[in-house]
Amino acid sequence: MLTILSQNTTDDNRDRAWAALRESFADWESVRHADPSTLRSVIRPAGLGRQKAAAIQAALERIETDRGRISLDHLEGMNDREALDYLTDVRGVGTKTAACVLCFGLRRPVLPVDTHVRRLATRLGWVQEGSSAERTHEILNRTVPGALRFRLHLALIAHGRATCTARRPTCGTCVLAGDCPKIGVGAGG
Repeated sequence: MLTILSQNTTDDNRDRAWAALRESFADWESVRHADPSTLRSVIRPAGLGRQKAAAIQAALERIETDRGRISLDHLEGMNDREALDYLTDVRGVGTKTAACVLCFGLRRPVLPVDTHVRRLATRLGWVQEGSSAERTHEILNRTVPGALRFRLHLALIAHGRATCTARRPTCGTCVLAGDCPKIGVGAGG
């Protein structure tokens, strides 16, 4: 549910919404059966409350319907593709959210692709310019060795936030400048 809260918001806003959610509800069953307007109010700091509340409750309902209880333990017995397919079949869960569950929740060697990872993969020429997040996910998880995926994910996010930003990348101070074709970077970069 944390990854649903993280969609289209900052880490600070996600964390505030997560803390409020955990403080306001005793367990996932309480969240699943909560009045939608109450849930929206609780997770308000994350933004898009109507969509995220609906997605959270739909995910919890789906899991409970499938499993008889709210638990993702059954993912342990699935391979990465099966687990990704199961998760992305849940309303409100896309490839990035599912990959985050596998990477952070299940400690699987999956490289989630967020806006920073996608931007850097494009600028570095690892994927074709204009590749979707899903296509970038497929390519990176096929070409990056499993043992490197978690660390690379974190490094790309940090680099994307600090140096290779969307609007004003600081290419002159970038440690990758000599190896970067700067695909998609304007003349100012």
